[in-house]
Order: sequence, then C-alpha cells, then structure tokens
Amino acid sequence: MRYVSFLILLVVVLAACGDTTAAADPARFCEILAELDSQDTTGMAADEALPIIQEGRDKYQEGIEVAPEEIKADAETFANYVIEITDLLIAAEGDQSQVDVTAIEEIPDDGVGDAAERVGAWRADNCT
Repeated sequence: MRYVSFLILLVVVLAACGDTTAAADPARFCEILAELDSQDTTGMAADEALPIIQEGRDKYQEGIEVAPEEIKADAETFANYVIEITDLLIAAEGDQSQVDVTAIEEIPDDGVGDAAERVGAWRADNCT
C-alpha cells in the first residue's frame, strides 16, 4: 500500500511541475532559421564541417520545440527530414562522400517540400 501511495504522490508532484518542453517562441524560431541559413559547410574538410553539422542538428531540434503552433507541424515535418539526413552525415563523421545515397533516398519525404514552403512563407510574414 505504501508503494501505491508513493506512486500517487509522485504523479501529483510531477503533474505540479508542469510540462518541461519548450513553449512556442516565434522570436527564437526566427533566430534559429537565420542561424541555420548562416551555416554553410560547402568546401570544408570533414573535420571542420562535423561540429557545424552537429550544431545544425541541435538547432533543428530546438526549432521543433519553439515553433509557433500555426507552423509547428510543418516545421516538425521539415526538420525531422533534415535531422535524418544530418544523422547520416554525423555517422560519416562529416564526410559527405561517405554517406550512402540510397540511405538518403529511403528517408520518407512525404510533404517535406510543401512543409518547407509553408515555413518559408511564415518566415517571410513574421521574421524581420
């Protein structure tokens, strides 16, 4: 019986703490989009590109967390697609030539293009 009482108390305490996920933050979402635009690893050696790729992955994940509700589903669709590709690059230690192209082709891209367009339109309307 003590165990059940402890579990009930734990559930109540955790519920009182509230949701620990990030709240929608349109300003931060705009910042993340701008930061991602500035990350270009074109022509870099793999060891130089890898930290930037890893940082970009983290930014995409944060973008999902802070995306405004009206664009959240599209941000998540696009970001998750990019994250999967980024994970392949990270596994290849930043060396694009070592990424299996068929693995990229196997990543579902249903609606990614449309989602990216809607995020871009939202950005044009809401980010300065």
